[in-house]
Amino acid sequence: MRNIRVLTTNEPWINDRPVEIVERKGTGHPDSLCDGIAERISLDYSHWCQRHTGQILHHNFDKVQLVAGAAHITYGGGTLLQPIRIQIAGRGTATTPSGQPIPLAMIAIGAAKAHLRRTMRHLDPDQHCLIDCFAGQGAAQLVQTVTEVTANDTSYGTAHWPLSRLENSVLEVTRFLNEDLRDQCPIGEDVKVMGARVDGEVTLTCAVPLLASLIRNRAQYEEHRLAIQQAIQAHAAALLTRPVHVFVNMADDENQDSPDSVYLTLTGTSGECGDDGAVGRGNRVSGLITPFRPVSLEAAAGKNPVSHVGKLYNVLALQAAKAIVEALPRVRQAQVTLLSQIGRPLDQPQVALAVLHPIGATLATADSSAAAAILNDWLADPGRVQTLIINQAVTLF
Repeated sequence: MRNIRVLTTNEPWINDRPVEIVERKGTGHPDSLCDGIAERISLDYSHWCQRHTGQILHHNFDKVQLVAGAAHITYGGGTLLQPIRIQIAGRGTATTPSGQPIPLAMIAIGAAKAHLRRTMRHLDPDQHCLIDCFAGQGAAQLVQTVTEVTANDTSYGTAHWPLSRLENSVLEVTRFLNEDLRDQCPIGEDVKVMGARVDGEVTLTCAVPLLASLIRNRAQYEEHRLAIQQAIQAHAAALLTRPVHVFVNMADDENQDSPDSVYLTLTGTSGECGDDGAVGRGNRVSGLITPFRPVSLEAAAGKNPVSHVGKLYNVLALQAAKAIVEALPRVRQAQVTLLSQIGRPLDQPQVALAVLHPIGATLATADSSAAAAILNDWLADPGRVQTLIINQAVTLF
């Protein structure tokens, strides 16, 4: 029997609490770039292994670091003085079971460049980056956890569903900036949105880089910054159906006209000059950073999708929480937490806990039993989560 526990809580509903803070780092943030590169390496390595061996071999490429370059920015352009350095570490299986060498460095560097090209419109990985791969052979004990499909770490994953109104708004506003608004305004991908709700008032503080090549002077910068602020204001107000205060690029110096006094970039990311990045410092599998919710500090991106619970259990917890809420109308929110033990089968966690917030004071025993059954079904088939990850049907950061 799986060690499944279901609890009911009457703690204040997140939307009713007086204070809430939520953050999301956009796709071009140095931390998000590292997450994206790490996951693309894992996916490309997994696909290579499936094509050549019929199975995914042990790997964990969750140690990617971005070291910022240096740039001279002017209105109308600028010069990259020092390239962005991307350092790929982690572990992989260096040979196939038949002894064929696996081109780890070629796969890793190719994946990094592919992710940058797909994500960044104004950053050329060949021109603006130096990419090094230091990935090596994985430990024999961890290789065995993949072949036997057992947990390769003692760790926990946790997730909640549904998102609060503020969480959903921060997620959607960041998507709006990264997708819709960048086609209308000269902005880069390195956006960040910090949301705060205090006694019913919502404030969104947004960092939005403008592209130096498309900005002639400070007046034009201010014109675009104001248009971006107004667009965010209208979009967020529609999402929240309440007053919202929006601030954009608060570090700008109002008393200076120089390009150094405003948020301008050549490539769309602060990684070109002054801001480093690393895997796991950004968004969780929910796509958000949520200090008012239980979270795992595991970096899901880059870990192998077969046996690493730091990835699998976080994704599984989110999918199970969604399934519980969708199936049980009397459950307002589900929080699922899974604790593994290294070497044990993936479907046998040390404990699997579902904490349910009922609509009303209590929850029927039948609902608790149904929640346990849903969680049991997801645990019984970890391959379902592996398939979702390999097919990129879930987000990891």
